[in-house]
Amino acid sequence: MTDQPSKTTAFALLGFTVLVWGAAPAFIRSFSLTTGPADALVIRTIAVAIPCLLLLPFFGGYTVARKDVARLLLISLGMFGYFAGSIFGFAYVTTGVGGIIISTQPLLIALLANFFGTERITIPTIIGLVVSFTGTLYLFSGDSSGSHENLIIGGLMIFACGFFWSVYVIFSKSLIQAYGSFKITALSSILATLPALAFASSGTWETVRSLDRNGLLTLCYLTFVGTLLTVSTWNFATTRLQPTTVGASLYLIPVLAIASGAIVLAETVTNPTLIAGAIILLGVALAQFGPLLWKSSIQNNT
Repeated sequence: MTDQPSKTTAFALLGFTVLVWGAAPAFIRSFSLTTGPADALVIRTIAVAIPCLLLLPFFGGYTVARKDVARLLLISLGMFGYFAGSIFGFAYVTTGVGGIIISTQPLLIALLANFFGTERITIPTIIGLVVSFTGTLYLFSGDSSGSHENLIIGGLMIFACGFFWSVYVIFSKSLIQAYGSFKITALSSILATLPALAFASSGTWETVRSLDRNGLLTLCYLTFVGTLLTVSTWNFATTRLQPTTVGASLYLIPVLAIASGAIVLAETVTNPTLIAGAIILLGVALAQFGPLLWKSSIQNNT
């Protein structure tokens, strides 16, 4: 019975994390449109890096072994690509459309893991990829919530964001096991700030000074709640709950993204967006859970 409170807490923190991540696209888009994507990238990465610099001495310090430096630089590039792709992408597409595209990240992780030989791709995964690709084509051809050109540009940027995050997920695993989750998250976030500074301009500081209360609250949400706090709550939940439970919870994120876009930004949700989202999520579900069912079916037949 001693594990029950811990498990209950894990479920609560998992729900909190998914809720925060589901609402985050609306705040990313709002901040990007308010400040401009270039300034938003610089301000957000610096805002994340500062508390990381202050907290790192309590989580193992600033150094890693020489053999791990190249891998750390690679995942830092992945972190930068995730920030840049999402911030610039949401400047072009609505929260709902962007949230649906982000939901394909597990497919990108599966493809990259297979490419680098860390996991084998299965027939159900291939079927899921085809289904999700079909849904993506329908999304790009059928959504009418913005100009087609903006949809393509923003969609590709958010796909790039998912690609870079997949690189981070795949290559950070061994570092997290060696140094701990927060230290690697903090170091990669700090290093991701360096390329982001290339987007700074003479007007960036003025943009910071002109942030109103809503802008500051949005920045705090994205920095402290949406990044630093949820790293801890996510890691707590994933170490205490079944992977299938954790994986299934992620399907709520695009739904919450659509809802938050409608509530926070008064975005219109179109029928093509909903249909395409359902097709894409079906493909992601087939890719994620299909291999487990496939393996179970083979074992039962033998």
